[in-house]
Amino acid sequence: MKIEITSEKDNPVLSRKEVKGILTFNKATPSNEDFEQAIAKQLNVDRQCVRAKKIATRYGEPKADFSVFVYSSKDELERIEPAPVKQVEKMEKKAEAAKKAAEEAAKAKEEAKAAEVPKEEKKEENKEEAKPEEKAEQAPKKEEAKPEENKEGDK
Repeated sequence: MKIEITSEKDNPVLSRKEVKGILTFNKATPSNEDFEQAIAKQLNVDRQCVRAKKIATRYGEPKADFSVFVYSSKDELERIEPAPVKQVEKMEKKAEAAKKAAEEAAKAKEEAKAAEVPKEEKKEENKEEAKPEEKAEQAPKKEEAKPEENKEGDK
């Protein structure tokens, strides 16, 4: 990726520098994040202070015209620039997921507390009920084995 800066305009009111130029690339048009990182490296500024505003590719050419805002600090960028829609959506999804997880955890704790006492009573009942079931299961197995022996003996 090659970056050629054609103009730089200082905007002290908004605490930023407006940079325009031509971007030459080999394969696909680079993503905004990759481009912002490359331009920050070329201008020797922090990556978090750079916001790509436009990358317009030229038809049939591996070139694009770009426009970038370089802010004096990250705080100035956050104060002036609105957050990208995708970033806002990700943050909202994370907040909703955290809220649901907290609700589910609270619900699980309540269920665990309510289920602690009855579980002990059920365990005692299950032990008593398990013994007759085991005897009932063992008896048919012995009976099933006897008819098979008789069939083999008849042949």
